[in-house]
Amino acid sequence: MIVVAAGVGIYFLLASGYVLQQAQARASKATGRTVTIESIHVDWSWTPHILLHNVNLANAKWGEAPQLFSAEDIDVAIRIWPLLGGHIVLPHLKMDAPKVALERDAKGNSNWDFNQNPVAATAVDTVKPEERSETPVIGEIEITKGKIAYRDAERKLKLDSDIDIAAGEAGGPSNVKLDAKGTLEDRPIEIAFTGGSVLQLRDTKTPYPLDLAVTFGQTSITSKGTVGDPFTFENADVEMHLKGPDLADIFPLLGIPAPSTPPYDLKGQLKHTEKEWRLEDMQGRIGNSDMSGVVAVQPREKRSYLTADLVSNKMDFDDLGPLIGIPPKTGKGEAASQQQKQEAQQLKAQENLFPDQPMHVEKLHAMDMDVKLVAKQVVAAPYLPVKAINFQVKVDNGNATMTDLKLAMASGTITGKMGLDARTDNPVATVNLRMRDLNLAAFFQGSEYVQTTNGKVGGNITLQGNGRSLAEVFGSSDGGIEVGMTGGSFSDLILVLADLNLGKALFLYVTDDHRIPVRCIAAHMSVSKGNAKFQHTVIDTKESVIAVKGNVNLHDQTLHVVLDASSKKFSVLNIPAPIDIDGKIRKPEFSLGKGVPLPLLTLGDTKDAPCDQMLQAILTKK
Repeated sequence: MIVVAAGVGIYFLLASGYVLQQAQARASKATGRTVTIESIHVDWSWTPHILLHNVNLANAKWGEAPQLFSAEDIDVAIRIWPLLGGHIVLPHLKMDAPKVALERDAKGNSNWDFNQNPVAATAVDTVKPEERSETPVIGEIEITKGKIAYRDAERKLKLDSDIDIAAGEAGGPSNVKLDAKGTLEDRPIEIAFTGGSVLQLRDTKTPYPLDLAVTFGQTSITSKGTVGDPFTFENADVEMHLKGPDLADIFPLLGIPAPSTPPYDLKGQLKHTEKEWRLEDMQGRIGNSDMSGVVAVQPREKRSYLTADLVSNKMDFDDLGPLIGIPPKTGKGEAASQQQKQEAQQLKAQENLFPDQPMHVEKLHAMDMDVKLVAKQVVAAPYLPVKAINFQVKVDNGNATMTDLKLAMASGTITGKMGLDARTDNPVATVNLRMRDLNLAAFFQGSEYVQTTNGKVGGNITLQGNGRSLAEVFGSSDGGIEVGMTGGSFSDLILVLADLNLGKALFLYVTDDHRIPVRCIAAHMSVSKGNAKFQHTVIDTKESVIAVKGNVNLHDQTLHVVLDASSKKFSVLNIPAPIDIDGKIRKPEFSLGKGVPLPLLTLGDTKDAPCDQMLQAILTKK
């Protein structure tokens, strides 16, 4: 930028031969900005030596700083014959106290864009290097007390940096160093860059070294290595290292709308072609899960396009929770950021199942995506026996769809798709899942009840809700939930969960081996505006038919459910009172409903439920 501005001014200065006032007028016309120069001194030869004092190039009218560029002194030698051929050769360049103020407004306009001025635009296109070999030839270069400021209103980015360079015959070869500090979205950011010397820019035979470190809050991104051409990033051998508490924090830095995650540490080889940027051979961890794969970004005029093929050999299932706003586990040995620990404590204190943390759906408009994830082995809590998972997520202009979802779980599968359409002010979330052949016993692995619990579970979940958090989506949802179980048995676990302290004297018949034989379970719930109501829900055991009534309020995350049993045969182990389940979904309370509190002799004449008919309606649905 400095060379371009100086080159345009010098060209008209030398071509005109006019006095200082004419030089300023022509430089101003060429750039489309007011240019002032306090004094000029020229030593004429085939390599003129020019000294400019107090040089100023005005900023854009909307800019914050008064000048785009200023310098106390510019001392430059330029060769005439190469300049006539469009090549810039500067045997000597020295700048004292140069200041550059780069700005971008909220509409994306930049103050260094001269395209509105045809003369300036042509000059810029002529002299700007497109590859390494076109870099201006600079012999001796010295920049002292230099300052560069960058302001980006759209990204809320403010950077201020100092720059000092000495290279060439006088100072010897010296790396280019730039250290900048500022704020990005009101959070501190620091940038440290070390590159090869200015002389190395033209050395096409030697890879150009670079070392870039960016610290943004607790997020750090480093890129270190060499590139064949620093202007095109061809033949790059650069290792990129990303580390931080939440992958979503890279969005302000890289513009990539990554999902929220537990703390991560990832490395890969950064490559660049004419069409895309790639992070190859990526390895590392997200939370307690290993992660590898390839991530590529194709810059496009409207929205860039990201593709990713990710593989985890051993994934911690709760590391996926932040994807939908659920914080990961925060116990000993678990990976969670400080903010995620606070969110988990808040959820526990509220006894809520669905968090009200915003999902930042606006990021879905920033970039289109196609991301595939395969988790070959999944580690999960005993009550959630997921063994493997894979899915594909596509984002198209704010509409995200998860397809090919498959969870290997409890010796069965959960398949289906989910979606989040953020193309409107009130985003729409959809869930369509099918559960098949889930082994009930698998949900009690590691407990004393696993040997006395059995049965195959299947079902369907179809929901649609609106909102910007999981709590809002479920609290406004419509749809239905169906669950069926064939055969098997329950253990007396239900008695322990109910904490009724009634021994075995409950409405269910419990045999000597602590099993409750079950013929079938058929549950139907209709969901309307967040209120899930039980309809035609029956638990048919060997001894009783249990009707399930009530509702689950997904808006305030409470439930009121009544279990009412009708005996099939004579028994003294029946209590003619229903079981009430009330309170928060996450922590319900069990109690006896209205009725006689002591076991009474019951004749029992209830018929078997039509299991085949009820289950067929659920388990054969596609």
